[in-house]
Amino acid sequence: MPSKKQIIKVYVSIEEYEQIYASAEQCSLSLSAFAKAVCLGHEIKSSTDQQVRRELLKLNGDQGRLGGLLKMLILDDDDNRNAAEKLLKEIGQIQKEIVQKVRSI
Repeated sequence: MPSKKQIIKVYVSIEEYEQIYASAEQCSLSLSAFAKAVCLGHEIKSSTDQQVRRELLKLNGDQGRLGGLLKMLILDDDDNRNAAEKLLKEIGQIQKEIVQKVRSI
């Protein structure tokens, strides 16, 4: 049974082909799927962006764990309380910045 899908041919230079191929690969899409998505105006998310987002979220979790350890230090040690509280505030600010970066990706 023949396919009812239509074929669109596009002529491109070698440089254009390489650029399109690299973009499709970066998004983990086939050339056909990439071209279709671009032509239909769909938002294409790079797999690199998704990887960066995962790494930032992991970093945010690490910051949270570090903050928890500092809170334990504050409860146990009165000598270093001021320094630990300052570090906690800095960690809180860094976590806010990480969340903003993740949302912008």
